[in-house]
Amino acid sequence: MKFDNIDLASGISGARDGQGMKRADAYYVTNSKYAIGTADSNTSIDEDYYLVWNKWPTLTGAVSNASVVTYDGTALDDIGISSLWIASGATATGSQELDVAIIRKSDRKAVRLTVTGLSGTAARTALRGPAVGVTGVTVAAIDPKEGPRTPETGRLTLLGYA
Repeated sequence: MKFDNIDLASGISGARDGQGMKRADAYYVTNSKYAIGTADSNTSIDEDYYLVWNKWPTLTGAVSNASVVTYDGTALDDIGISSLWIASGATATGSQELDVAIIRKSDRKAVRLTVTGLSGTAARTALRGPAVGVTGVTVAAIDPKEGPRTPETGRLTLLGYA
């Protein structure tokens, strides 16, 4: 399972020291008006985890920081994340999809979070609250034999750490 995007909007890898998960709408992808964090804050960075992605939504309109999704008893809870805080724009135009892996830095255990097959209001609703059981949303552990393969795992392998 390969994920190609690891660099944040700043150009720095999310796996690096001082980087991680942050609920700030321009932190991951410039002008996307979408972000996922582990805290109810646009300034705090959770350096224990980072995101890699293949698909990232681009929303429009005013950004709201109000969405929190609880993941008790799920694969995310198994890696230490009981809830995610979402920042998102007010409108999703056309098909908007999310395909990310959330990786715990300490042991590289990962969970895949996807929102697929939706457009317009249904996509916006699922992206703002990507909970287990919501139509189009999948939350699943990634088997270590399947990856995730990322630029970071390639770097660690090259250096002899993986």
